[in-house]
Amino acid sequence: MKRVENGGDELQNRIVELGKALTFKQRLFVHQYMVDLNGTQAAIRAGYAEKTAASTASRMLRMPEIVAYRDALMEERFRAIGIDKYNIAMCVWQIYLKCTEKVPVLEWDSVTHGWVESGTWQFDVKGALKALEMLRQMLPDMNKENDNGGDDFGGLEAMLAGSSGGREF
Repeated sequence: MKRVENGGDELQNRIVELGKALTFKQRLFVHQYMVDLNGTQAAIRAGYAEKTAASTASRMLRMPEIVAYRDALMEERFRAIGIDKYNIAMCVWQIYLKCTEKVPVLEWDSVTHGWVESGTWQFDVKGALKALEMLRQMLPDMNKENDNGGDDFGGLEAMLAGSSGGREF
């Protein structure tokens, strides 16, 4: 429990430090952006000109200082509800498993006036590939965290293998 508290304190300190690099109006923009993730509306609510709000938001959301502050606030929000990289990876893995389940192809039978199995099977190739791509993008961050003394969950590969009951792909 103490580790979570220290992690929370560390995150709060990082948020404060990142916020120091921004103006009041920029910090307000980021906080408004967190309301609905709408840059244009966040810029308007933060007091930027409505006429140029879209371009202002676009420009500001590319600034490294603002991105870092936004990401830290987002991390704080995710931690508050118990979401971390590993939860997300597990959800993506579950989606991959669902996409690779065989589903029977149905054909309309005009004699019985109903759908019947054709004898062939299909699965969601696009969904499976998208899930694998998302996992591939997550792996470097997770492996780097484990290499630098972060939480070791027995390796991502072991975690994923455990969730599928030993299924190989």
